[in-house]
Amino acid sequence: MKRFKILLAILCTLLLLFIVFISLRPSLEDIKKEISKNTAYFADTPLPPQYDSLCKVEDEKGISFPTKKVQYATLTKNNLWKTAKRLETDELKTLLTLLNDSASYDWGELGTPEINYYFTFYDENGNRVGLTTIDLEGMAYSYPMIAKMKWGQLKDMEPINEIVFE
Repeated sequence: MKRFKILLAILCTLLLLFIVFISLRPSLEDIKKEISKNTAYFADTPLPPQYDSLCKVEDEKGISFPTKKVQYATLTKNNLWKTAKRLETDELKTLLTLLNDSASYDWGELGTPEINYYFTFYDENGNRVGLTTIDLEGMAYSYPMIAKMKWGQLKDMEPINEIVFE
């Protein structure tokens, strides 16, 4: 009976630690709230007729995603453990180039994504300045969004998959 009580106490402690670990992870909404405090530019989702003019404005003003300089980013797998890794310099450059290239996206109706992983972008002070959620089919929602992202359907997932599944 004494062993059972000890085992039960250990299990309860582990369960409590697990709950604390999970609850300390920021939600996507918390991340978006922090980004909105650190960002001034938010584009409306462009429709094809306004797309060229919105992209022209962004190009003239030097606006890219995210709207502030990125020092580093993390990749978080949206699983029970929400395991995260810091992106290497080359991975970060590849990812930002892809996300800021209008040719990376298709026009098309997007459904409700099942977010499999997300990238969080940080400035030199460690503030969150951008977020991109992606599902396995290539639906990418970035916050803050820029017009070049069209409606967020990535044409080619291979560069993303190389970062995520390496």
